[in-house]
Amino acid sequence: MKPHKILIKRKKNFDLNYQKKKFVLFIGENRKLDSGVPLHSDIKDMIMKFINKKVFKDLPINKSINLDNPLTLDPDFILIIKVKNCVDDKDLYEFGKIISKFKERNTLSVIWTVCKALDSTARTIQLRSYVFNKLKSENNRAKMSAETIFFVDKKYKYSKIDLSRNDALAEGVFLCRDLINLPANILNIKKFENELKSLKKIGVKVTVLNENEIKEIGMNLLFAVGQGSESPSKLVVLEWKGGKRDAKPTALIGKGVVFDSGGLSLKSSSGMVDMAMDMAGAAVVGGIFKSVALSKLKVNIVGLIGLVENMPGPSSVRPGDILKSLKGDMVQVNNTDAEGRLLLGDLLWYSQLRFKPKRIFDLATLTGAIIIALGKEYAGVFSNNEEFCNQFLTVCEKSNEKAWRLPLDQKFGDKLSSSVTDLTNVGGSQGSSIIAAMFLNNFVKKETPWIHLDIAGVAKNTETTFSRTGATAWGVVSLFEYLQEFS
Repeated sequence: MKPHKILIKRKKNFDLNYQKKKFVLFIGENRKLDSGVPLHSDIKDMIMKFINKKVFKDLPINKSINLDNPLTLDPDFILIIKVKNCVDDKDLYEFGKIISKFKERNTLSVIWTVCKALDSTARTIQLRSYVFNKLKSENNRAKMSAETIFFVDKKYKYSKIDLSRNDALAEGVFLCRDLINLPANILNIKKFENELKSLKKIGVKVTVLNENEIKEIGMNLLFAVGQGSESPSKLVVLEWKGGKRDAKPTALIGKGVVFDSGGLSLKSSSGMVDMAMDMAGAAVVGGIFKSVALSKLKVNIVGLIGLVENMPGPSSVRPGDILKSLKGDMVQVNNTDAEGRLLLGDLLWYSQLRFKPKRIFDLATLTGAIIIALGKEYAGVFSNNEEFCNQFLTVCEKSNEKAWRLPLDQKFGDKLSSSVTDLTNVGGSQGSSIIAAMFLNNFVKKETPWIHLDIAGVAKNTETTFSRTGATAWGVVSLFEYLQEFS
């Protein structure tokens, strides 16, 4: 679906037509009504009486209450939000959540009398308007969300660039969510490849490597993951060159397992039911490229997406098989359900050999253990570079996407040691998210700043600031903001 429009108008234009529809007012602790809002006398009288009542005095800060519209007698058509006289940045996102629930799919006016810029609130409303109804029949589809109009004071300055970038961000977020929400029988490897190829229309260079080319390069770990599937594996390379010609790119690497049965180390039926979402890391990378290209950001980025399907079959990689990685390390596959780290290992090394990036992000629904550690609230962050990691965590905090750093510790890396090969792909259940990160760390050169994001808990089926249910697109917002700040 397309993101709904956010419009800005001056408060003097808030006429009777808008006042008969849903609208939002902010009232401060001082209980003063902005005299610059041209409210109909009946509405103004009703609100003045209400804010002097005990129910408003007792209303906590950043909480809201609905009032009936005296002009139309429509119930719950006016939303009053009680705010501090000077709000915090975090409050702006909370306003967006409150307003989006009130808005539903209707046209909505917001009388913006808050002391800060409206961008974060507008972004939250826009991103929370997403509904996945592609697979419903026409009669059962939710109607498109109508526009939201912010009415501002004549002194209020706003940037059309910021609004257009919010639109571009929403396009990327919605693409990411659509991809994650689709089942594996619809979003197979070929369909995913075609979705990524469509980014060519907005200026992204897209290169696709087939299985023969993957094997020829020597990416045996990536190839092995998809051996059991009838759908050939692919490596999709995305490039956006908006920065200086000689500037090294930022690499974004995504795990794109379109369905993960576990391979011959077969998952249980309950553990398999949501495994069409095991390509969420790849979807985030696709979403970022769409947002960056639509915004025409002056950055250089390269995306590497390994599209595979992990299935049991006569050609599947077996527990105990030993493979030579692109790096040259010999890896023993003791569990075929620890497949994400295998393909990421080859992609990490390939990105450094071919593109020599100045920094690397990889995104993957990598371990169930990260959900045990951080629940479905925080993404797990692992990094080999303090400055880089602190920069990103600061951006996550400002962007309101929750992230928590975990250690890279060689004691956990030692659990991957083997008497017959250079390393194995599993190392026990204790601290297994850290063990998985240490496996990936083996494929990152010490001089290359790298962040691994384990998004298994936050990718789907959890409510966030920006999403109601289903796929969240966690990471698109923070990475989009990061690339603007640290090109």
